[in-house]
Amino acid sequence: MRTRKHLQRGFTLIELLVVIAIIAVLIAFLLPAVQRAREAARRTQCQNNLKQMGLAIHNYEGANKVFPPSSISNFGQGVWGYPGSGSADPNIRLHSFASLILPYMDRANLYNAIDYNVSALSPANRTVASQVLPFYRCPSYAGAEFSTDPLYVITAGYDKFAIRNYVAMGSKTVLGLSGAIPADGVMYPLSNTRFVDISDGTSSTIMIAESREEKASVWIDGTSASVAARYMVLVPPTYAGNTTAINYQPYFQGGIFPNSIGQNWGPSSRHEGGAHHLLCDGSLRFLSQKMDVVLYDSLTSRNGQEVDVSDGLLNNGFPLWPHSGFFVFAIVVFQ
Repeated sequence: MRTRKHLQRGFTLIELLVVIAIIAVLIAFLLPAVQRAREAARRTQCQNNLKQMGLAIHNYEGANKVFPPSSISNFGQGVWGYPGSGSADPNIRLHSFASLILPYMDRANLYNAIDYNVSALSPANRTVASQVLPFYRCPSYAGAEFSTDPLYVITAGYDKFAIRNYVAMGSKTVLGLSGAIPADGVMYPLSNTRFVDISDGTSSTIMIAESREEKASVWIDGTSASVAARYMVLVPPTYAGNTTAINYQPYFQGGIFPNSIGQNWGPSSRHEGGAHHLLCDGSLRFLSQKMDVVLYDSLTSRNGQEVDVSDGLLNNGFPLWPHSGFFVFAIVVFQ
């Protein structure tokens, strides 16, 4: 008796292509969601960095009765002047606010390893200056770890000056940061701002902003540790652009003025649409790059006596603390 063989039926080519197409569609839907979740986690870590810096600056103010200056050297002094008349020349000591607050960031070991009697760029400080500090870096930043600007690599003679992604908001315009007119922000070269000096209100005045600058952004150096609310244009008398500097490039063109360093970015970030800002009361806002420039000016000045900007602030940004449950979930799952 003949037996009948049972043959198993496989997928046809058309069925296989349909399955592949369905999987591709699902991936196309899911991948952006995963990327958004990962970016949410990175943004949350960036906010944590800023919050930690805010607490450290408040503790510094509590101990010293003033906010830290962006640089311990005066206006017009920077890496271009190195080595000056010697390593102890006060014009090129240049230690930054990021260096001064290290003990309050639980990094007293780094602070104690820095010689503040000589330049921040001095060989005595380069072992510390070469350290990439994660709390001064936004996780969304994917650029260089060390400055490649010739003023650091050639003039200062070192190619391992580590950079940071956070800067002080020192003035409305770059002219104010040059010393040509008074700086009207909170932290700028040789500033000694007290809480009482912030008459516009600590909840309406910016202290720190993000920055994606790669070259003029050495964390230990105060040369460019403060930025302005507006980018530079070659139009006197203000030399200020007509929109905010948030995510605008070039922020400050190099090679035009003597004794200066070019900066492609001022207040800026890799986050879409704007940048995080830390206010003087320790709260955080994500401010849009399209926000009104007069409002941004008002938030930058410490005592401009502008009208109440709280409504405009909420319309151009949003509070970020406390975190939502989604952000916490994103940290746990995707970080």
